[in-house]
Amino acid sequence: MKPFVLLGISAWAVGLALAAAPATQQAVVMHTNGGPEVLKLQSVPVLAPGAGQVLIRVYAAGVNPVDWKLRSHPGLFGRPVGKPMILGFDIAGIVAGVGAGVGAFRGGEPVFATLNLGADTRLNGAYAQFAVVAADRVVAKPATLTFAEAAGIGVAGLTGMRAVLETHIAAGQQVLITGVAGGVGSAAAQIARSRGAHVLGTASPRHRAYLQALGVEQVIDYTAGRFEDQVHDVDVVIDTVGGDTSTRALKTLKKGGTYITVAGAVSAQQCALAAVVCVEDRAPGAGVPSDGEMLRAVAALAAAGKYTVNVDKTFALAQAGAAQAYGEQGHTQGKIILIIDSAQALRK
Repeated sequence: MKPFVLLGISAWAVGLALAAAPATQQAVVMHTNGGPEVLKLQSVPVLAPGAGQVLIRVYAAGVNPVDWKLRSHPGLFGRPVGKPMILGFDIAGIVAGVGAGVGAFRGGEPVFATLNLGADTRLNGAYAQFAVVAADRVVAKPATLTFAEAAGIGVAGLTGMRAVLETHIAAGQQVLITGVAGGVGSAAAQIARSRGAHVLGTASPRHRAYLQALGVEQVIDYTAGRFEDQVHDVDVVIDTVGGDTSTRALKTLKKGGTYITVAGAVSAQQCALAAVVCVEDRAPGAGVPSDGEMLRAVAALAAAGKYTVNVDKTFALAQAGAAQAYGEQGHTQGKIILIIDSAQALRK
């Protein structure tokens, strides 16, 4: 392993970086699909980083809807059925080791990262004290955010950024985001605002003050009537809710407007009847920035004070099942975070 360069790192981080990673760690492991009760805290090996990988000592981990979908549905996203796995994709912590060919990170450096969905079938995930991540998906933590806040960037920030890029949001446009108070909605709202767009969003009234602080100009109370009767002729719709909300949101667009859903699906026929352009929530590939590039773009917005993460509620690692159960209720304001290291997670 290449030696660490420790210049410019605070004393507390240096001490942790110099301490060799232990052979085992505590992690929440799922041995079978089912309800939150299948998530069990146990001891598992700490993996060594391979070529092009970074080992991260995790201080905080984000909880996302994809986590409980993987828990509930066998074989989702091609994951092996019946194979033990550690759930979770979003982490923040410090660099604890690097594999061959990694020269961009120093031991003890504060970072956040998102594990690659489906790329690693080992016992490797965010709900753990250590995780191995591809170096391109590891980003220096913005000094404006705590580790707990940075752990909430990942999946939500990536999804929000991709939706904004795919719909080519520009200054002066009217953008409607359904479910704007959630993790993805909050992310997309801030990214769209950073481009000069006017953001509207559907949410319950209790989120109004939070959303106004993010720059959402009109909060549409979906409990007070059909949102499609309250807003019309927007330029872009980003749907984060799914279900019938996906199709109803089409009615709010002006002719020729642009639509994307990250939570459901609409047919080409529905888009044609509404006379709008429907674009896909594509994975990285031709014409789409890599996940690493998008994570770095979100980090840059955070460093500039244009992006923040609201931590709705925190749970201890052993309470991962309760954290997922809370998220499944569908009323979060920002992100749910697992606190892996209580002494460090709330530090900037």
